[in-house]
Amino acid sequence: MIFLAQIPAAPQMPPLPEGPSLDRVLGPVEIPAYEPWQIAILLGFIVLFIGLLIWLYARSRLKSATTTPPYELALAELQAAADLTAEDDERFAILSSQALRRYLEDELGLRSTARTSEEFLLSLKDNTQLDEFFQTTLREVLANFDQIKFAQQPISITERIYITDTVRELINQAHVPSQKEGTGP
Repeated sequence: MIFLAQIPAAPQMPPLPEGPSLDRVLGPVEIPAYEPWQIAILLGFIVLFIGLLIWLYARSRLKSATTTPPYELALAELQAAADLTAEDDERFAILSSQALRRYLEDELGLRSTARTSEEFLLSLKDNTQLDEFFQTTLREVLANFDQIKFAQQPISITERIYITDTVRELINQAHVPSQKEGTGP
């Protein structure tokens, strides 16, 4: 038997070089989810968005506080139609008719702006807000407007004044019932 002592020894390994020391080992590096410049841009957009909302709110409050009543607006439109269309009869008829129709729609709730004169007059047959005299005068005025607009009928200065006065009177008559009902200013 051979003794273990008699086995030649393996050659000695050279000593290991000195490795890194644990003093210099750093922990894991944290990578932020967002960079600072991304956060700054996001905050800027949030501030702009909030500013826009505040501006829109303030603008709507100001706009609603300064609306002109339909009665005054209709009279101003009618006067502008008379003043600005001295040489254009068709334009005069269109603007005067729009002033009257818009007032009747805004103040009395009568849907008139998207209808022909005949359709509008038929819708007034059962209307109790406007008396028979008003409806007859309205029918005559709308017929005059249709003649001027579609048949190119010329009108004199006297006829213009008469039409303007008649439309103004119709607006005044429609304004009185709306005040009694409490729907007007």
